[in-house]
Amino acid sequence: MNENLTLAELRSRLDRLGAGGVFSISDHDYERLFGINEVAAAKVAQFARKHRCVSVPGEASVYFRKSKSDAYSSAELVQDAPPISS
Repeated sequence: MNENLTLAELRSRLDRLGAGGVFSISDHDYERLFGINEVAAAKVAQFARKHRCVSVPGEASVYFRKSKSDAYSSAELVQDAPPISS
């Protein structure tokens, strides 16, 4: 949990993510930054889209995953890398 996380810092971190990159925030930060009412999920999804990400709720975090944009500015998810065999 990052008690000092601001929207400006979150914007910056999402903008710096490479395609397929993931950044997470704690549920506490999510509630503090976006609220806990019925529109909070829509607000975070819209915020993520503005930064070419998708938001995914997790167990105790919200994850932002950077999308890959094509020439027409439509976003698609980047496939995960194949598993590494040992």
